[in-house]
Amino acid sequence: MKRTLLTLLACALMSLLPVSSFAQRYLTEVFSNVTVTKNIVYGNNFSVFPPTSPGFIDLYMDVYEPTGDALAQRPLIVFMHTGSFLPRYINGTPTGSRNDSATVAMCSQFAKRGYVVANMDYRLGWNPAGTNVDIRRGTILQAIYRAIQDAKACVRFFRADAAGSNNYGIDPNVIILGGQGTGGYIAINYACLDKPAEITLPKFVSGITDATYGFVAGQPYVNQTVLGDYDGYGGLAQVNNPNNSVGFSNDISFAFNLGGALGDSTWLEAGDVPMIGMHAIGDPFAPYNIGTVFVPGTPPQSVVDVIGSRSIIRFANQYGNNNCFANAGFSDPYTLAANQLNEGFEGLFPFATIPPVQAGPWEWYDSLTVVTEAPLLGQNGAVIYANALLTNPDMSKTKGLTYIDTIMNYINPRVVYCLNLATGINDLESAEQNISVYPNPAKDIFYVDPGQAGILVEKIEIADLSGRIVYEKQMRSEKQIILNRKDLSNGVYMISIYVSSGVVNRKLVLE
Repeated sequence: MKRTLLTLLACALMSLLPVSSFAQRYLTEVFSNVTVTKNIVYGNNFSVFPPTSPGFIDLYMDVYEPTGDALAQRPLIVFMHTGSFLPRYINGTPTGSRNDSATVAMCSQFAKRGYVVANMDYRLGWNPAGTNVDIRRGTILQAIYRAIQDAKACVRFFRADAAGSNNYGIDPNVIILGGQGTGGYIAINYACLDKPAEITLPKFVSGITDATYGFVAGQPYVNQTVLGDYDGYGGLAQVNNPNNSVGFSNDISFAFNLGGALGDSTWLEAGDVPMIGMHAIGDPFAPYNIGTVFVPGTPPQSVVDVIGSRSIIRFANQYGNNNCFANAGFSDPYTLAANQLNEGFEGLFPFATIPPVQAGPWEWYDSLTVVTEAPLLGQNGAVIYANALLTNPDMSKTKGLTYIDTIMNYINPRVVYCLNLATGINDLESAEQNISVYPNPAKDIFYVDPGQAGILVEKIEIADLSGRIVYEKQMRSEKQIILNRKDLSNGVYMISIYVSSGVVNRKLVLE
C-alpha cells in the first residue's frame, strides 16, 4: 500500500529548477526552522494490535509548526504515514511510522511553508496472511475504517482546541488531509466514504462466518452497529470509544493522495472536496488506474479491487469537484512534467521510473538501522532491506528529497489557488491593503492601483507558482501603474507590491 514514481528525466528537470529568493508563504519555505511538539494525545480507542492483547490505546501525533510564526491562524494539514496497517518491520518493509525519514521530511517542509502539520498515528492491525481472501479483505477493510475514524477524531481535536485556547494556532475553516501509501488510502477514502450503503457492495460483504473477526456470511465486513459510524460515534462500548472531541465538525477542505487508492468508484460523487493524486504508474502494490491491491510478501497477496489515482482524479474532474483549480492555467515546470503523462487530468501527477516497477521513491532508510532493529521485533532485517531494494533499487536520501520537492511544488500551488490562501509574509493591516490589481483575470494590460493618496509603491515583482521571478521593476509611484503582460504565458502568477511598510501580495491570472 504505497507509493509514487517519477521519470528519471523529470527528476533531473526538477533538480535543475532555479532556487528563487522570492518568498511566498505556503509556496516556498519562508521559515528556516520548525518546532515539533511530540506525542500529543488526540484520542483514544480500541485497537486489535497486537493480537495477543487487544484493548483501548491512546492515539498520538506530532505537531509541526513554523518557528517564529506570528500569524494567529494557519491552515492545518493532517498527514498520515505509510505501512500497510502494521508496524515497521512487522509489515515486511523498512517503513511504517510517523518517524519515517520521508514522513518527517514532508511534514517539516509543509511547516516551513507556513502550515501547521499534524503527523498522526492511527490504529493498526489486520491479517495479511489470512488463509482465504475473506480474512485478508475483511480485516484490512476494518483497519481502513478504524483509521478513518481516527483521522476524523484528529480533525475534531483541532477544532475543539481552536474553539478554546487554540494552542496550535490553526484556522478551523481550512483543514487539509493527506497521506502517503497507506496514509493516502485513508485520506482519499475519508474524503469519499459517507453513506452506509457504500460498504454493502458485494465485494465488501463476507462470504464466511468467522467469530474471530466478527464476520457474518452475507453481511458487510464492516458492521457499524459494532464498530460505530463513519465519525466514530456509536457501536459497542467494548470495541469503540465514541467520546473523541464530540460535537465538533470533521469536515475537510482538500485531500491529497500519494500512492493510495479508493475502495470503489461509486464512493466518489459530485460535491466531494477537491483532490490531488500523485501515483506511480508501475506501483506493484496499489494500482495506478483500476486493479487489485496487493500487500508486500513472498508472493504478494491479493486483497481487493480498487481504483487508483488516475480514475480518482478523472472522476473528480468529471464531477466538477476540482473546478476550483482545474482551469487555473498552471504553467510551471512541475505542471508541465505532470501534463506529459496525465492525459489532461489536472490534479494528477503520474510518476514513471526506470525500471518501471518501483515503490516509495521518496523513502530512504539506513541499512544498518534496518538490519539491527528488525530482529528486536522478531524479523529478519537483512531480508527486509533486500526486498525493499527490489521496488526502490536506487533508494537514497538525495533521490527521496528530489521526489518530495516535486510533491511540494505540485500540491501547494493548487491548495493556495483553490483555498484562496494569502501568501504574503507580512500581513499589512493598514491602508496598503486597499492596493488592487485589475482586471483580474487580465488579457494584455493590467493595473496596480495604490488605492489612496500617500501610498508609495517602490517595486513590483511577478513570480510564477514555482516561485521563479518572471518580472521585476523598481519605481517610486503614488499613482496607478500600468503593466503589459508582454511575453508572459497564460496562467496563475503572484504579484508582490513593495511599499515602505512591507509587501502586499496579490494573485494575478493571465488568460
